[in-house]
Parts: sequence; C-alpha cells; structure tokens
Amino acid sequence: MVRNSETEPVWLKYISEENLPTEDLKYLCSIIGLEATKKLMFYAAGEKFSIHAHCNQQYKKQYIIENYLDATSVNRIALACETTTRYVYKVIKEHVEGKKKSK
Repeated sequence: MVRNSETEPVWLKYISEENLPTEDLKYLCSIIGLEATKKLMFYAAGEKFSIHAHCNQQYKKQYIIENYLDATSVNRIALACETTTRYVYKVIKEHVEGKKKSK
C-alpha cells in the first residue's frame, strides 16, 4: 500500500547514494536518481515491484507499424528497437493480416 502522506520524514535527508541499504536501491538510484529513489523508499516501502522483461514489446510494435515505409526502412527500425529484421517483418505481417481480417 502506497502512503498518502504529503510531508516527508525529517530523517529522509540522511539517505545518500553511498549509504543505500541494498544493491537494488543502488541500481535504482543510478537509473532514476537519488531524490526519486528516496521517494520510493518512503512512499512505497514494503511494496514489491516487478518489471517484466518484455514490458516494452507493445510500444516497439507500435513504433514499427507507424515507422515502416518499405523494405529499405527495416534495418533502421530494427536498430532503433534493438531487435531483428525478422521481428520487424513479423510485426508488419501480423498488422497487415489483422487489417485484412477486420475488413
């Protein structure tokens, strides 16, 4: 349960990058910064978070569909999405087949 308190505790100022208690918090701090990490430590203490390895797939698919022009754009899209050209073609094929079914 996330706390709904408006005021942060006075002891929050004693938290620094060097004295974060776990490697997970240190890693999080390196990505989002100390202030955001401190807020998570206070407002979401006790919560369990999980970020699925493929949580960005739907956004990559959307990017592929919106930016596919022709076969010459496949390599550029694959590089931008850090995927393979085969995956780009697969997404485009699924999109085209989906359009055909909906008509």
